[in-house]
Amino acid sequence: MPKFRVVASVVGSKYLGEFEAATKEEAEQLALDSENASVHMCHQCSSQCEDAECAEAYAELIQDEPHK
Repeated sequence: MPKFRVVASVVGSKYLGEFEAATKEEAEQLALDSENASVHMCHQCSSQCEDAECAEAYAELIQDEPHK
């Protein structure tokens, strides 16, 4: 009988910060390009998960106009 090695994506979330941008998409890209997007895991978790990364970002509008 064939034997298979199976891997799964592990899903979680990480707060990346607040970013000023013209659009939601630009804010998401700024966040993914920032140093905040790096992922570090403890020794125990890193033995169970490989290649952790922030792959997608989701932005929420928190302020429509800048304060003056």
